[in-house]
Amino acid sequence: MTPQLLAIAMAVVLLIAVILLLRSYVLPEKYAVLWLVASVVAIVLSAWPDLLDNVSNFFGIAQPINLLFVGAFFVVFLLLMQVTLELARTRDELRKTVQRLALELEKRHVDDD
Repeated sequence: MTPQLLAIAMAVVLLIAVILLLRSYVLPEKYAVLWLVASVVAIVLSAWPDLLDNVSNFFGIAQPINLLFVGAFFVVFLLLMQVTLELARTRDELRKTVQRLALELEKRHVDDD
């Protein structure tokens, strides 16, 4: 098996895995979009390796693998930003819920007296 066929097969397996995780509600939709795009890009770049050469030449990058690393770094950075925003949103929701619970408990305590 050539490296190109192996790369295509691995990208297709990734795409199938993402679809199965999405269908079984294990992977949330907001994260699935990123993984679906990544797997489709992997399939395209595996099927047409000259495409990466042409894109890297367009941006003036000498080695195509450097473009791949920069792209991967950017995707990881966006994923980290998304997870950080989700964490901040969850923290705020938890704070509001705890405050509502404390007010409800205080109200019950006052009613019992």
